[in-house]
Order: sequence, then C-alpha cells, then structure tokens
Amino acid sequence: MGSVKEEYQEFLHQMGEEAFLYPYRDACRRMEQKLEKINRDYSEKLGRTFISQITYRIKTPESCLNKIVKKKYPVNRNTAREYLGDIAGMRVICNFLDDIYKLAEIIKADKELKVVKTKDYVKRPKASGYQSLHMIVVIPSLAGEGRKIEIQIRTQAMNFWAVVEHHFVYKKGGYEKNGFEKDLKECARTIYKIDKKMLLIRKKMETAKKNENF
Repeated sequence: MGSVKEEYQEFLHQMGEEAFLYPYRDACRRMEQKLEKINRDYSEKLGRTFISQITYRIKTPESCLNKIVKKKYPVNRNTAREYLGDIAGMRVICNFLDDIYKLAEIIKADKELKVVKTKDYVKRPKASGYQSLHMIVVIPSLAGEGRKIEIQIRTQAMNFWAVVEHHFVYKKGGYEKNGFEKDLKECARTIYKIDKKMLLIRKKMETAKKNENF
C-alpha cells in the first residue's frame, strides 16, 4: 500500500494527462461557441451588447487535489470527474442585471445542454458579499461523454468586486483577520444598488427611444 504522498503524486500526474484534460477543454470551446452565437443574436436583437466578455479556465491538478482533500473525497481521477463541478469554469460578463437571468433562461432552454445545478448569489449573496449566478452545465464533448462546466454569470461591477476580493483576500487567507469584511460587504451592497440604477436608466432610455419613434 502506497503512502499518502505517493497517492497524491499519482493523482496529480493523472489529472495533468492530456487524455483527462482534453474533453474539458473541448467542452469549454464548444460552450464558448454557443455563447458567442447567443451574444451575436441577442446583441443584434436588442440593439446593444448582450455579453461583454467570455473567458474560461481549467482547474489546476493542485487545486483539484486541495478541494478533494478538503471535502474528504477519495483521491482519484474518477472522484474528481464525478464530484468536482468546476474542473472547467467559464465566466460570462453582462452589462445589466436582467441580462444575467435572460442568459440563464437561454442556457436552460438549450436541449443540447443539461443544467444540473443553479446557485443564485445575486439574489442571495454569499456572506462575504459575493454576487454571481452559478450554473453547472453538462455539455457533450467530441472526445466522448459530456463534461461539467461551472458557468459564472455576473455584471461588470460584480466582476470587479469578485476579482479584487479573490486576489487580495481569498488568495491571501481571509479578510476576517485583516478587518476588511465590513468594507467589502458595504462595497458589494453599493455595487448592487449601482447595477439596479443602471438597469433603471437603460429602461428609461429605451422607453424614451420608443416614444420618439412612435
């Protein structure tokens, strides 16, 4: 029986193999193509940008190992594939709050996709103040059976907050120790108010434009 260290090293090796990674990259590229088409169609339909940014990443083997150990799952590749919904992750940035939910509806209606979980951190933010709509979606892969992708949909303002919080707080070991928790939560609340205000302004402008053309 091998040591825990050997078990971890074998896991890292397996997770880094191209045969394991390729289906996830392929799934991300296919989902990206879908989102780009959605953006083209709806941007033309709405007369404004629907999606402002699409990015994706594949979780590192080390990050997968840390998560599996933290959750006390068996350390093997099959466990990772079954229980980790964010090995492949996509971030989709919209300009307005209602676009988040419109995009979620479009994704749910796509018969090629299977939505297995949705978490709404926009209506119910995390304790830290984090806001985003998370969807775990299974998309068919050319390399075989489908793979899960975690799609995070948020506004540009929400993304700014999340990027700063992730870099300066999450990666550095927590904000409670540094006394930044209150400030970050206050900023998150302000960002939500700004997003709602910007949505209201957009709707007023759209109404004014319709009245002009009437």
